[in-house]
Amino acid sequence: MFAIASSVATAGSAAPSARLASSRRVSPRAAQIARASNRRSSAIAAVEGDASAGDASTAVADKNDDIAEFLATQMVDEAAMLASSTFPVSPETLIANTKRILAKNNGAEEPALLASDFKFVAPVVGPLGKEEFLKAFASFKIEEGFPDAKFGYYAFRVDPFEPNRVWYDARFTGTNTGKLAGSLEPTNKRVEAPPQACSMLFNEKGEATQLTVGYVMDRQLGNTGGLGGVFGILYAIGYGLPFPEAQPWQKSIQYDLFQKVSGMISPIQKFVKGLSGGSD
Repeated sequence: MFAIASSVATAGSAAPSARLASSRRVSPRAAQIARASNRRSSAIAAVEGDASAGDASTAVADKNDDIAEFLATQMVDEAAMLASSTFPVSPETLIANTKRILAKNNGAEEPALLASDFKFVAPVVGPLGKEEFLKAFASFKIEEGFPDAKFGYYAFRVDPFEPNRVWYDARFTGTNTGKLAGSLEPTNKRVEAPPQACSMLFNEKGEATQLTVGYVMDRQLGNTGGLGGVFGILYAIGYGLPFPEAQPWQKSIQYDLFQKVSGMISPIQKFVKGLSGGSD
């Protein structure tokens, strides 16, 4: 959720005017996307009768009609949806803008990349307005606390349902060998964060209007206690904040009671049916 390696900065370093001038249009590129989508659809419908069942590298379409129907009706045709989008900024430009913002410490080093109505939203923190967000991120200085930090950004894609949103995932790793936020002494502990879903929303000028981070995809992974974002990093190095939202999840008394009661429902129903002479 902070700055990234220079290689990513290079990928998103197109001049702002060039990036913002890109527009969404039906073009040879859109036709190419549609053709790719058609090829995928054909692959799903095809029956590969001669494929080896033991070869995991071979794509085999299911021969069952119910499976084929499920694939045809329940799987989203992402390419076709994006090709028909009227949002004026192309997916390629949106992804490049996202990487540029990440390279600029989420825009803290280039505030013009963020819209005036920008907001930051995390599972617990926020929404924060632009000025409050910039002040917070400029002061955290995670790379000073973790000189070997690897933010592990990957899987950048545009949401076909929201063609102005870029989703990406992150797996932060790093060793706390320096002061964090200018005051927390190093602990020399290593952080292995779980995969987290992040996103950026954009307006038609190509400016980011929202950043979401820290939504853990599997709390069993890593050593942050299942916490995402800054809360997870602080917990892993022994500086966990003293409130429930910044501590690992624990089952509430209410939920524990609900599970116990739910587990009794089926046996009770059977017992009542037995008393009344009913059958299972």
